[in-house]
Amino acid sequence: MKLELRSVRIKNCGPIDDIKIDFFDASGKTLPVCVIGGANGSGKTTVLEVIAAMAEMLIPKSLDTLDDHQVQKAPDFLAKKKSEYLQMDFLVGGKEMSLFYGVPPTDARLHEEKCGWGKGPYPNTLMPEDTGFAIEIRQRIGMQQGIPSKYPASDLYVALSDLVPSIIYLPHNRSLEPVSPDQIQKEADAYKFVQRIEVVRQFWGSLTSYLIWLEYSDTERFEQMRKFLNDLDFDGKTFHVNRKELDVFVKTKDGHEHRLHELSSGEQNLLIILIELYRKLLPGSIVLIDEIENSLHPAYQHRLAQGLLALQKEIPYQLIVTTHAPVFVEIFSAENTRVLTPF
Repeated sequence: MKLELRSVRIKNCGPIDDIKIDFFDASGKTLPVCVIGGANGSGKTTVLEVIAAMAEMLIPKSLDTLDDHQVQKAPDFLAKKKSEYLQMDFLVGGKEMSLFYGVPPTDARLHEEKCGWGKGPYPNTLMPEDTGFAIEIRQRIGMQQGIPSKYPASDLYVALSDLVPSIIYLPHNRSLEPVSPDQIQKEADAYKFVQRIEVVRQFWGSLTSYLIWLEYSDTERFEQMRKFLNDLDFDGKTFHVNRKELDVFVKTKDGHEHRLHELSSGEQNLLIILIELYRKLLPGSIVLIDEIENSLHPAYQHRLAQGLLALQKEIPYQLIVTTHAPVFVEIFSAENTRVLTPF
C-alpha cells in the first residue's frame, strides 16, 4: 500500500488565515519531494502539525473506548487550536480520501470517502463522520498497532493484506541527550501510524540503546546500520559499540574517540533524521521534517539532502520539509517548492 498526500487546506489556524497547498505537479502527479518555504512565523510548523494531527483521526483507541466510529475524541491539537476549518486530501492505496475538521466552507470539496468531524446536532458542536473505507483503514491500522477491533475482518481487509504505511513526523527540536545505561534492554520498533520522533532523555528508547541492542541481538542488521552510518561521510568519523562502557562511540579520522551525544548539533540533526528513517520507514510512507536546516552547516545541508534522496531510492516514500534556507529550494528545485512568505 502507498500513502500520497495530495493537498491540505487550513483556515484560521494559528498564524494562517486561509491557504490551500497542493502536493502535485501541473500534470497531476504527486510530488515525491515538496519544500514548504517561508520566514519564521509564517505557519510552516503549523502546516506539518495539522497534517500529523489530522492523520491521527484514523488511529483507533483502545477497545474499551471505541464507539461506532472507533474515535473517542478529536486529536488534542485540533481541539485546542479551535481552527475554523481543516482538510487534508490524500490517496490510500490509490483510493481518494478526505480528512476534515470543522464545518466545510462553501468552496470546500470532500471526496466520497472521508473521515472527520463535521457539523453537530447543536450550535458550535462537531460530531464524527466516517465512511466505510475510512473505517476499514482504521481497522487495519488498529490491527497493525495491536489494538483489537469489535468489527469482524471484512473481505476487503483479507484482500488488501499489505501494511498501511506510516506518517513519520520529525519536529524541529532534534537532539541526542546523554543517557545513563545500567543494562541492555530490548528495543522493538512497534508499528505506529503516526510516529513523532521526540527527544529521548532516558536510556530506554534512545538511539544509543537501540544501537547497543541491535549489536547484541541482530549482528547482521547492526552491520547494515553501521555501514549506512559510516557511508554518510561524517568527515571520516566511524561508529561502533563499546560493550564494556555500554555506549556508542564515534572515532574520528585522527583516532580520537567520543560518545555519540558529543557530536555537533548539526551532526546530531543529520544522524537523527537519517537513522530514525532507516530504522522506522515502511515503503509508501509520508515523512514530514520541520526546519530541515536546523543547526546544519551548508556542507551538511547538501549531505542530508543527498542522504534523503538516496534513501528514497531504496525505500520509496513522500518527503515534505519546511525551511527558511534557500539552499533547499535549490537542491530540491523551485518546482517542488510552495512558498508561504518570502524568505
